[in-house]
Amino acid sequence: MGVTDVILDITGIGAELQGVGRAADGRVVFVPFALPGERIEADIVREAERYMEGRLTRVIEPAPQRVAPLCPLYGRCGGCRAQHMSYQRSLELKEQVVRQQLERIGGLTKPNVLPALGAEMPWRYRNKGEFFVSTDPATRTPFVGVYALGGNRLLPVDGCMIQSDIAMQAVKVVAQWMQIYCVPAWDAKPAPEGGVRFIVTRVNHVGELMLILCTSGRRLKCLNQLFDMLNTQFPGRFRSLNHLSLASRPTHALDGRIESTQGKRVLYDQLMGLTFEMSPKTFFQVNHAQTEALYECVRRAAALTGNELVVDAYCGCGTISLVLAREAKRVIGVEILEAAVENARLNARRNKLADKTAFYAGDAGELVAGFLRQRERIDVLVVDPPRKGVDAGLLDAIIQVKVPRIVYVSCNPGTLARDVKRLTQEGGYRMEYAQPVDMFAWTEHVESVVLITRA
Repeated sequence: MGVTDVILDITGIGAELQGVGRAADGRVVFVPFALPGERIEADIVREAERYMEGRLTRVIEPAPQRVAPLCPLYGRCGGCRAQHMSYQRSLELKEQVVRQQLERIGGLTKPNVLPALGAEMPWRYRNKGEFFVSTDPATRTPFVGVYALGGNRLLPVDGCMIQSDIAMQAVKVVAQWMQIYCVPAWDAKPAPEGGVRFIVTRVNHVGELMLILCTSGRRLKCLNQLFDMLNTQFPGRFRSLNHLSLASRPTHALDGRIESTQGKRVLYDQLMGLTFEMSPKTFFQVNHAQTEALYECVRRAAALTGNELVVDAYCGCGTISLVLAREAKRVIGVEILEAAVENARLNARRNKLADKTAFYAGDAGELVAGFLRQRERIDVLVVDPPRKGVDAGLLDAIIQVKVPRIVYVSCNPGTLARDVKRLTQEGGYRMEYAQPVDMFAWTEHVESVVLITRA
């Protein structure tokens, strides 16, 4: 018979910062928003053979690090997962998550995991925001929101503690424009010209704003009026309004074609003293200050002397490549998106590093594996893969040609640990250290820079 509610002592932490305890039958129970050191009451919402998932109903004995969340939507919004703890405690637990994954999945004994690097300003740090637009079933008017925890419904949003002020103000202007000019949301009926489904904001380091409206059709009325409203609201700071028509089954908010642009086509941002072009679809790290901290960790791990050939897999628009190119003999970057590769080449020319870099479009696993097998010596390989980790073919090539130094930038401790296990157990490598960096304060996510060398 299943258990409906339990009293638990929380003794550990899960990969998504859930509290972990044990039920009377010995099964592990994961409880979001519970902290190690607490005694809590939870309703069991899901049972499996070896574990259960619970919903926190009462904190009986709180941990000293428990704090009152600042966001009124906390616990209902699907974004932040760590506002119920002090910021320092969140850093400690993220470090613990990285260590646990390297031990349990990576098979390492006492891995050298350094204290997580925290942000000086953990609020209002995001330079990119994605908001959803839908129709209120009661009033039949559009509203802007975020997905609720669990992802099955939208919550109207009036503010967000981790988004920039200008982004949140711009979203409110869009909502007013839709009301004034009767611009429908994508799910309104009838809407033959299509309606607004997503609003994407991008802000550079000096507070200049780009806004992208993502719609279910190729036509969108009254864009000139919106452009004027945004110019009036943000004089001297509003730079670009873009209309994007989404693919028939979009996989993300920017999965579609840019139909029109009013104002500047791109924004410019700076990292580590270099200038980068930011178009509507360009991948760019969302936390400017912590990105510089992350890239400094990459630079130190690479330990370049000026004589090295560096290969940067998953190079995006070339940010890491160009940071390292200033200290390397040559850097080769690989990225699957042709548009990002063009961005990287433009950024190399803009920063006078084109003669020290080369960028290629293609699958990182295939292309970089080919480079590794053809070159006499690759001195440093940088990998910054998506959450799924490094391609198996690329791992094969690394092991085959014995790359002496690998700098692994990870956004997923689980797949990082899986790849480290293969490199250490099959490839003769040693993990020197892992440096967690808190790129996404108050969320469960943690970035890591890991130095791996030939044993």
